[in-house]
Amino acid sequence: MIKKIFILLLGIIVFWSCEEIVVDQDNPLDPDNPDYESPIVNIISGPSDPHTHYSSEATFIWEGNDLVSEYRTSFLNDPWGDWADYTSITLQYLDEDNYSFSVQGRYSSGDTSAVVTNNFTVDAVTGPALMFYPRRHQAAIGETVVFQILAEEVTNLTAAEFSINYDPAHLEIISVTQGTMFAASEESIFHTEYDNSTGTLSVITAILGGGEPSVSGTGALIEIQMNVISATSSELTFSGSEVFRDPENNNITILESVNGRMVVTP
Repeated sequence: MIKKIFILLLGIIVFWSCEEIVVDQDNPLDPDNPDYESPIVNIISGPSDPHTHYSSEATFIWEGNDLVSEYRTSFLNDPWGDWADYTSITLQYLDEDNYSFSVQGRYSSGDTSAVVTNNFTVDAVTGPALMFYPRRHQAAIGETVVFQILAEEVTNLTAAEFSINYDPAHLEIISVTQGTMFAASEESIFHTEYDNSTGTLSVITAILGGGEPSVSGTGALIEIQMNVISATSSELTFSGSEVFRDPENNNITILESVNGRMVVTP
């Protein structure tokens, strides 16, 4: 009796082992389907090295193969965003710098594509210029941020004078310190006045003589430490009275003054 049961079980095992495994030929998302294609994503439009991008905004457009249903993106190696079905994005307030933008796609089954990345360089400002760096800060109420004011691509700069307006209902200045551009000289002038009740800041800074009475290139004239006191985003703007001067006290034409923006997060 035991022998018969053993033979019967052996026969069932042999039958199962010989049974062909059926692949769902109609499911294109089944990796065992001979017609299965892995998810693929391509960036079809957007800045990419070696070409310099001459704008503070950059728009990327991408696409996947037919079955890709969602995408996620990452900028400057930040954490990945949420999966969504959008296929374009515009990045704003880009500073003069090097950047990377990445996108990845996936099927509804969860299979993901390789990550595709565009590296690119932004040079949106032609000097001589006066500009906020960064152009845009993002912070919550109570946080402290630091803006630099840069002299951008200037030649033989000896003195700078400018005023900044900000909304005192949203931001308050904690301190204003001299930047690195003139601080390395043997002797310099650095005078500032700010009023958190009116939202104004005035700056006069200059090199006094020495072996090198002027500087060229790009550098920070001042650093402004500010506190976010309101949930409202706001602009920081130059007044229009900004002046650059050379060692002979001649005006250096400022081609562009680039304002700053404070974005408040919940």
